[in-house]
Amino acid sequence: MGIKSKYKGELYNRDLSWLLFNKRVIELANNYHVPYLNKLNFLSIASSNLDEFYSVRVPSLQSQEALTNNGRDPKTMLKYSELLKKIHESNDNNFKLQSKYFNQLITQLSDYGIGKFVKYVDLCDRMKQKANQKFDEKILPFLTSTTFNSEYNLDFLKNKWMAIATLVKTKADTSIRIMPIPPYIRRTVSLKANGKKQYLMMEDLIINNLENLYDDGEIEDVIIFRLSRDLDASIDLDKNNGSKKTIQNLRHYLANREKGKVTMLEIQKLPDTNEKFINYFIKKFKIKPSDVFKIDAPLDLTFMFPLIKSWSKKHPVLSYPDFSGTKWHGNKSMQDYLKSHNLLLQYPYDSFDQFLQFLKEAVDNPKTIAIKQTIYRVADNSKVIELLKEASKKGIKVTVVVELRARFDETNNLKVTDELEDAGCEIIFGKKYMKVHSKTCLVIMNDKSSVKGYVQIGTGNYNEQTAKGFVDLSLYSSSDEYVNCLISFFDYLSHNGDCSRSPKYNSIVSSPNRIEDMVIQNINRVKEYYQKYGKGKVFLKVNSLTDVDVIAAIYDAATVGVPFRLVVRGSCCLKLGICGDKENIVVSSVVGQFLEHSRIYAFYTDQPSLWISSADLMTRNMVNRVELAAKILDKYNINKIQKIIDVYSEDDVDGFFLDKEGNYFKFENSKNHSAQQTFIQESIKLSKQLESQRSLYKRITEKISKLKNHLVSGKNETL
Repeated sequence: MGIKSKYKGELYNRDLSWLLFNKRVIELANNYHVPYLNKLNFLSIASSNLDEFYSVRVPSLQSQEALTNNGRDPKTMLKYSELLKKIHESNDNNFKLQSKYFNQLITQLSDYGIGKFVKYVDLCDRMKQKANQKFDEKILPFLTSTTFNSEYNLDFLKNKWMAIATLVKTKADTSIRIMPIPPYIRRTVSLKANGKKQYLMMEDLIINNLENLYDDGEIEDVIIFRLSRDLDASIDLDKNNGSKKTIQNLRHYLANREKGKVTMLEIQKLPDTNEKFINYFIKKFKIKPSDVFKIDAPLDLTFMFPLIKSWSKKHPVLSYPDFSGTKWHGNKSMQDYLKSHNLLLQYPYDSFDQFLQFLKEAVDNPKTIAIKQTIYRVADNSKVIELLKEASKKGIKVTVVVELRARFDETNNLKVTDELEDAGCEIIFGKKYMKVHSKTCLVIMNDKSSVKGYVQIGTGNYNEQTAKGFVDLSLYSSSDEYVNCLISFFDYLSHNGDCSRSPKYNSIVSSPNRIEDMVIQNINRVKEYYQKYGKGKVFLKVNSLTDVDVIAAIYDAATVGVPFRLVVRGSCCLKLGICGDKENIVVSSVVGQFLEHSRIYAFYTDQPSLWISSADLMTRNMVNRVELAAKILDKYNINKIQKIIDVYSEDDVDGFFLDKEGNYFKFENSKNHSAQQTFIQESIKLSKQLESQRSLYKRITEKISKLKNHLVSGKNETL
């Protein structure tokens, strides 16, 4: 019996597990530790998360259902139709919970002096007149309406667009009229009554002006709805460096992607909407009832993001306090420090500005001859891209591996590619059949330098905006062990050839396949050590744990008693209670102020092995992507990452814990250990200490300067 078939059916489904994660995000809106405006923000984040889920994951399952003739999911042995039914039920419950919390929270706005959400019917005549005037000026010019008589389809509606469907009865016939609402129209209309701010939903205002728009007939029913489409179309790009055809193919793909089939129809429950019309609408447009969700709140809560941002500026006490991570504090430059030390940073507790400084020092150093970097996602108007362009213009050879297939960042990455090419950078599009998801930067110095080069290897993207809210690790070094590995790694990326297995290195490991091999081999090593000495353990921190072979290795080791501490933010396919009486597995999901994004693999025997990685323990990352994992080699940073592991292992505030029934729970008697808050407080304390040291250093240097001037001038000045 193979290791995969040995545990067939003994795992959770990835997508059902992900919906539990989104439920955990929603639950933060009911957590007394969370500030008011952040509660609203978490509901908006849950909406954003779900959009991608129904544009990518659900279409994939629907395809599996069709391709396998409703076969079975190998992890759960459920039929795909059963899985899709469970997904609908789970998400429907999430929507109900989300709507409940939103409706509760939004009524509290006035209590905090922010304003009030109002309905059109409740406005006085004077305020209705003001609202109608805003409709005429700011909304009406952007609205169009399409009437359907015989050919019913929704192809013209783009992904994520809201629309209003109106059943209009005229003397000639009864028809459905569809009015798309472009996303650039603001979802709320601001009004002021008695000096107090009021917010009217834009769709509510439109509905109450429909009689003027459709004055040729009688309005019988109205639906507010929103579509999500299948955006899971894949594209294989020819690996042809700088190829104009490659870029043209991607542009064509992006233009057609928005026409995918409907995967989710959200309908807002309105007091007067007739259920018969909803059913008639669904039938006419051939949407499955299992893809329909009726929601008792405004659709697409992401409209709250700009409002929350604005309110947070005016009412800062209603949000998490502003936090800025520790910046580079050494009297030496980073390069001087890295000549004799490795450096491990944890964003956002350490500022991403330190990577920008690392890159800027490389750009400004006349001994730099080359910079090589991978790019997956970057910020708009990226400072990283500006520094790479500056380096190229200075004559430094800049090679950038741009992943054009970074989902939903393709357009920005096309723009980045154009900018870098115009600046003279060499662009590599990576491997033909797999995404390059690695996060690494290599700086090469000339032969006469005291070091061959500098490296940075991380778990997160080079995005100065998301780095403020994503927890990631970043390793910096000038060690030849890392530098030589990275030279070979970039050489591998720049050449065609077999990419089914990545090359072997000394202090790093890269997928495809070799990261999975390393993890399983280390789990087996710990298992053997534990069987021999009764000691040993494994710690893993990842965003997702879905790879069957890795989970099978965990099960095998847990059967003999190896302790596992797993911190898995999102999907976790591993089940508890599978490994017998000796099982000692603790699984938690840390969901808090920041998005947990760092990946740590730690294997403990008499020779502990600790790694950071860009890869989650998912089959796609293990087999179908180019990823990097770096071993922590020096004692100082081994101790530092060990402390990080210890803090996460004790988190019982932001940590939700998995039970044997597959549910996540919080400890009733918490010891008040929060990893994120611990790191925030330590960062604030360190920043104050460093500021005090800088201030002392400044006073000392000023006195020394005065003393020198006194000695030179010979004047008897009082110091």
